[in-house]
Amino acid sequence: MRARVRRRVTWIITLSALLPLLSVWVLVLFISYRAEEQSAERQQVALTDLAAEDFRRFLFNTTIELQDVAENIARETDPQTITAQQLSTLGLFRSSFAEVAIYSADGQRQAASSRFGDPTLPMSLTGAQLLADLSTRRVSFADPPSFTGTISRKLAPQEIPRFRVATQLLSSNNQALFLVADVSMQRIWTSTTRIETAAEMRVLILTEQGDLISAAKIESLLEHPEMRGIPLLGAEATVATYKSVFGEEVLGVRTSIEPVDWILVVERPLEVIYGNVGRLAVSLLMIIFIATPIVIGVGWYVGRRIAGPIQTLYAGVTRFSENPNNFEPVLLDTRDELASLAGAFNTMASGLNASQKRLANLNEELEAQVVGRTSELHSALAEVQAQNLAQEHLLDTVRRLSMPSIPITKHMVVMPLVGEFSADRANDISTTLLLTIEQERAKIVILDITGVPVVDNIVARAILDAAQAARLLGAQVILAGIRPDMAETLVNLHINLGMIESAATLEQAFKRGMEYLRVNRLS
Repeated sequence: MRARVRRRVTWIITLSALLPLLSVWVLVLFISYRAEEQSAERQQVALTDLAAEDFRRFLFNTTIELQDVAENIARETDPQTITAQQLSTLGLFRSSFAEVAIYSADGQRQAASSRFGDPTLPMSLTGAQLLADLSTRRVSFADPPSFTGTISRKLAPQEIPRFRVATQLLSSNNQALFLVADVSMQRIWTSTTRIETAAEMRVLILTEQGDLISAAKIESLLEHPEMRGIPLLGAEATVATYKSVFGEEVLGVRTSIEPVDWILVVERPLEVIYGNVGRLAVSLLMIIFIATPIVIGVGWYVGRRIAGPIQTLYAGVTRFSENPNNFEPVLLDTRDELASLAGAFNTMASGLNASQKRLANLNEELEAQVVGRTSELHSALAEVQAQNLAQEHLLDTVRRLSMPSIPITKHMVVMPLVGEFSADRANDISTTLLLTIEQERAKIVILDITGVPVVDNIVARAILDAAQAARLLGAQVILAGIRPDMAETLVNLHINLGMIESAATLEQAFKRGMEYLRVNRLS
């Protein structure tokens, strides 16, 4: 008992202390999770906007630079007759372009110059979308081709992919020409790498078709040249959580880069976002693990202090329950609720002992009274049973005398009815009549009602039912002794006795019976 109490108290104290700690742990983790999620989303959106603004500024500077080159060429020479050397001086000397070229109105290359040897711009751009877009724009852009280089060594400047820009310029005779330049992606690649390294985020630039054109790692360009499976490309949402093509759950933010049709996607692994939450969870768990032995020790000590008085009280209660007459007061040396409980138990037990003694005395007196009363009841019951038996014999005698059956010939019986008839006696008419017909083999039964003072509805119905039952046994019932007052009563009760032969006197009934026997040759 003592060990069980100590264990229970230990468990109660331990759970009372640990459950709030665990609840606080869960609540703190939830709040931290939500805070980290909202903070990370705000930071990532802000960083995405800053990165997009940087790329827009670079593209804007590129368009300004291209227009300045076009103005210099138009001002310094005739664009229609410019040489490659002049184009190199005017177009490459003070610009960031990798290559420049001038195309005629029909898209044929007239002059070209490159920083890296022979120009690689195509000889013809006839039908190219780049030149077609200049009908509605001052400067048009073309996406860079997919990267197909190698990562076994550092890339040479001429191996880095380029995007293409174009603008219009006029010759001296106002003939429309096109100035086209290739711009290295090195500047965008460098910005992407710097942002990704500083913010622990993956920065991707894609075309509207989902082709990857810039990433911090060249491996990404080789392994994932197209990323059409990113959910942010086809969705209206600009922020979403999804599984990246790199195989990890990420928080992605999307924005567009004008004036080109590029999409900037910044991804941050959820593992990085919620890393602080995980570290906080581990720290709190360590605190809980350290506190657990302390709480268990305190619970064990408190349980031990409580279990002793409880054990003493339990032993006293057990002794009292086994033998209430051998009661010993429970004495505790504590001054708490248990001592008050022990005092209340002692008072209760003393009162119960006194009550039990009084009840024992009362039980003895009641038992003596019950024995005497039982004997009297047995005697009274025997008298009542004897009276009932005598009354039953008397009633049976009266019943037989009130409806006797008197044979007067071989097939004729007279059954006089005497006295008043209750419902029970009226029901006996049919039973007695049928028993008489069976015993005497009678064909004629004369029911003499001269001795019946009153014929009511019950008696009349009983006579009709007896007559019908007698016919089923082959006997004829003749009703004798009908007085005028009886006849008037039967008429008022609307009872039809037409199916029964009737006679005013017993003599007339006897004659009709004899006539019936003679006719049926039963005499």
